[in-house]
Amino acid sequence: MPSFAGIDSSKSPIIIARRVPQHFVAHLLYQKIHMASRLRIFSGARNREITPQRKRILFVSHEATRTGAPRIILNILKHFHNNCDVQCETILHNGGHLASEFSEVSRTTCLNLPRHESDSLHKKVRRFVQNEKGNLPVMAICNSMESRHISCALAQLNIPVISLVHELPSSYKEKDYRPVFDISRKIVFPVKAVRDATDKAFPVPSGKDVVLPQGLLDPDFGSRINRKEAMQQIRKELVLPHDAFIVLGCGTLDLRKGIDHFISIAKQVIAQNKSKTPIHFVWVGDGPRWAHSPFHYLQLDLSRSNVENYVHFIGERENVEPFFVGSDAFLLPSRVDPFPCVIHEAMAAGLPVIAFDESGGAREALADGAGFVVPYGDYDLASNVIRMLVTQPEIALGIRETSLQRVHSKYRFSDYADQLIDMAEALLGTSIRNQQSRKTVPLRIAA
Repeated sequence: MPSFAGIDSSKSPIIIARRVPQHFVAHLLYQKIHMASRLRIFSGARNREITPQRKRILFVSHEATRTGAPRIILNILKHFHNNCDVQCETILHNGGHLASEFSEVSRTTCLNLPRHESDSLHKKVRRFVQNEKGNLPVMAICNSMESRHISCALAQLNIPVISLVHELPSSYKEKDYRPVFDISRKIVFPVKAVRDATDKAFPVPSGKDVVLPQGLLDPDFGSRINRKEAMQQIRKELVLPHDAFIVLGCGTLDLRKGIDHFISIAKQVIAQNKSKTPIHFVWVGDGPRWAHSPFHYLQLDLSRSNVENYVHFIGERENVEPFFVGSDAFLLPSRVDPFPCVIHEAMAAGLPVIAFDESGGAREALADGAGFVVPYGDYDLASNVIRMLVTQPEIALGIRETSLQRVHSKYRFSDYADQLIDMAEALLGTSIRNQQSRKTVPLRIAA
């Protein structure tokens, strides 16, 4: 049985962190169908009157889905809106469920264009930037490499850009990174692992890079529902035994998120389960499900196995908090996941997290005994950890205390957003905080 201290990774198999092809056309079709009914284009800010006197700051997102990157930039936008005396404005490349939330706190436009360079993109960006004569935006915060085309269009209009690069370099080429590196005043990476991997593949310009973890999006996540109530609620909804041990997964239904790993580990755990406790694997999140999608074939494999009734893909949920709080462990089987928001949410819910090494920044998040990191793709070890948690629940209690303390001290989103305000003020050479923020930020930092 692994322990939390004194692990020699060379001797122990488990590393405990202390710490236009057819498929592409199908993907585009899914995006169009999934978003068409929800896409909105907003032309006016609701909460603040637009005035030429207020500095305009742009926030750029490649989409407004309920996935990690759009939720990060939305939270940054809200923090600037609440703490700065500026006029917040948003450019969305594509739409999604969260578009209306962007418009609640900023004047928002959605380009609704294919995600590549085009005259139409530059024309729409220029029109939005120049809509107030004599009052051009003073800067832009551009989120994700997927926003790089808008970033470049803004830079051509002499708008200073801060780029938030969440992705690992395995997903992009040098021709994608180089323009972002050239135009950005600062390049913010979420963890050292992402920064180092990027620099190794495509050297990052000296003096531009900053490592800044984004933190828990919702500071109250995990506290609005008690564990007993959540356990009963989700087991009743999913028609599972009241004593079922639930291993949760969360994300888009694709191979990057490792849904095939999730199923393979589930098969092994269930086949080797000698306890009387039924073990169920639940995945929250949606994605392409049509014929010839990865999920289609994985579901076909699952239907031919003897564990079909123990693995559940339940689709997207507007409120995922009960599923985190009411589960017993969180499995992060991603192939590539730089610093996923779900890892903070699992920690805030007190769940033991099992993650693959070398897939992103999970090792940094789960340091100091906050979870388990196993060698990439090692189903045996991931299975062993899960079965250990089933039979020895006291181990989960120890992890719960450590992960809660770590996520609420090291990964506070307000700290992350405040440092972005500091970065913006340094770039602009002037203070942009409102009077209330100037009073409270020093007190919060001192605390």
